[in-house]
Amino acid sequence: MSRIAPGKLSKIPIVLTFISCCLTIGCSANNQPVIASVVQQGTVVLVTHDDAREPTGATAVAAGEGVYRWARRGPWRLYVQPSSELGGWSSRHLELVDEAVRAWTACKGVDITLVSLPRDADIRLYWTDRLPSTNPGVTMLYRNVSGGLARADVFVDVRPAPWHTGTPDRVLYATIAHEMGHALGLPHDPSPAALMHPSPLVTRVTVADRARLETLLSGR
Repeated sequence: MSRIAPGKLSKIPIVLTFISCCLTIGCSANNQPVIASVVQQGTVVLVTHDDAREPTGATAVAAGEGVYRWARRGPWRLYVQPSSELGGWSSRHLELVDEAVRAWTACKGVDITLVSLPRDADIRLYWTDRLPSTNPGVTMLYRNVSGGLARADVFVDVRPAPWHTGTPDRVLYATIAHEMGHALGLPHDPSPAALMHPSPLVTRVTVADRARLETLLSGR
């Protein structure tokens, strides 16, 4: 999700650099959390985490440009980072995730269940303060050797982007819901009236967004 100015399509080329490192504490016990972070430096997105259990043969791509289908049908297991010490984070962030999940599960064929450990999840959502206001959300998709999605990592900046499409609360919700749409496989939409547009003029999951996801899941 990116924005240069309200109503103007921004096409920012993103070069995704993926760094996987296994920390001793992360590999020593199965109940340790997976720690992930992201930072955008110009057009380069750097992602680090300590997860040693990557999907076998998986390749990582930045979401947005293409359509991707999950290798298996849902329910998809969602992990949401339950708290953060970053400035500006509050329990309201979790409420907005719940709202986004309800919006997308209104689609036929979408079933999402919450899990408490990131290693058990298909989709993992983390909070950050390392993204620019022009691109407050990033989703990394992992494809298996057959091209199907094996996992998605979502990063959302805790600070609402300074956009004029709604209140800060609604703009933050739009960022979360937009990135969740990518995690479910949706690309960017050419219409600025759709939430999945790179620079949407709306702050809600629209009927058109739901229709595109249902079409994707139906295999048409």
